Amino acid sequence: MLVKKFDAAMQNANSVARDPYLAKLGPALAAVEANLSVIPELNRYQNILDNLMTSSSFGVDGSLTDKFAQTLGEAQFLVMCQDKGVALRRIPEEKNKKTPDFGATFGSQSVFFEVKTLSVVNGSLGIAVAQESSLDANIDIEAQLKRGEPIAIGTSEAQPYASKVERDKTILGVANTLLEKARGNIKADQFASPNTFLVLNLSVIPPLVTESKALCPAYPDDYMFPKSVTGELWMVAFGNKGMLVLGTPEFEGKPCVEGIFDKVGVLVDSEYAPVSGLIFMIHPLSGPSQLFGLFRSQDWTCWNDHNPDIVRNLLLLTDKNWNDCGDSNGWQLV
Repeated sequence: MLVKKFDAAMQNANSVARDPYLAKLGPALAAVEANLSVIPELNRYQNILDNLMTSSSFGVDGSLTDKFAQTLGEAQFLVMCQDKGVALRRIPEEKNKKTPDFGATFGSQSVFFEVKTLSVVNGSLGIAVAQESSLDANIDIEAQLKRGEPIAIGTSEAQPYASKVERDKTILGVANTLLEKARGNIKADQFASPNTFLVLNLSVIPPLVTESKALCPAYPDDYMFPKSVTGELWMVAFGNKGMLVLGTPEFEGKPCVEGIFDKVGVLVDSEYAPVSGLIFMIHPLSGPSQLFGLFRSQDWTCWNDHNPDIVRNLLLLTDKNWNDCGDSNGWQLV
């Protein structure tokens, strides 16, 4: 029912403009719909998603796309955890108090997850720019057809990072932008309980690299010629001021250093000490969505020694796709 309604709404909106960010969410919606009878907590999300799609401006209103993506991100995380054998419970909302989205019990420990679907640069306004680009393309195609052109072609563009990513500074720009957005989504009340993890859903603003090597401080890359490349997801968690950011130059002999990092990663900054770790929802162009994890090495050691059930369940969620500030698991990622 959800997918059918989504397809109909998208088809209706596409006659005016195509929302490229919304169009990418179809597989996640299908996964949620397939689990409605299995996970009772999804009923709440089903109602919200259904109501959003009922709006006549769904598909051409950037704010609705943002709300839909955030709601779907929470629901999909619930499904992904269930698929990996980790059952979550929805944390009831409290008046005048921020609470995490989900909780679970790992052995004797309570663990919590706060899910944030990061939007494009400039949020709903940035989504509207892509919609307007699609509208212009549709107008151009219609004009060509009216002129009797046998083939009509229109070009539209979507730029989730807008002007934040400069030429020859792609990894630096991506890392900076994702870090800024992650920091802006951390609310202290939601991390008041120990063992609370921040889940960053990157369905709308994807990272440059969707492979697990992005969890390394640097990884070897042999495309065209051998070089080392900085992992942008690792920088979001553990980057520090003064660190070199290594990119992928166009040809041999061109500088590999994109710039100097001038920010502090979420898991390094003392302001965000209550955040127990970062879990990324990654959506490759081909293949299923995955969960990647980054954790402080001292926390990982402490969990291993005193609360091994936390480690066991984090490994269920991420499999081999995790790392820490010391790059302890980098050997499995490259």
